[in-house]
Amino acid sequence: MINFQWYKFSELTVELLYSILALRADVFIVEHNRVCLDPDGKDISALHLLGIEKGTVAAYIRILPPSDIQNYISFGRVVTAKSARRKGYGKLLMRELLDYCNANFPSISIECSAQHYLQKFYEGFGFKANGNVYTIDNIPHISMRKDF
Repeated sequence: MINFQWYKFSELTVELLYSILALRADVFIVEHNRVCLDPDGKDISALHLLGIEKGTVAAYIRILPPSDIQNYISFGRVVTAKSARRKGYGKLLMRELLDYCNANFPSISIECSAQHYLQKFYEGFGFKANGNVYTIDNIPHISMRKDF
């Protein structure tokens, strides 16, 4: 069973932050065989949704709320631990994200830069492709948007 909880950056314990960064590095750097700097300076202003299973961060996503600079919500760093895949946690993570955004940022559009192979997954939640496929670190991506 997975339990979801939202955190501001300042609410994350050192142990939780370490678990998040370890999970992201394991998937985005090691598993995807990429050389990149995952901590990009955006975590501090982001809201973090953690899915905890048996005391471990098994699923994660972060959102950047609307601001004076961007009048939409963006999300990214969507990840599920290898050991927790095929349990439907990705769908649960997205439902938690959409419920939170609807409750806290009603009528605000949501955008993401999705890996292209996940386009249909995000379309299942009402997102639409916004532009052409582009490459980030040799991985095809597509911009997606959900309007309300």
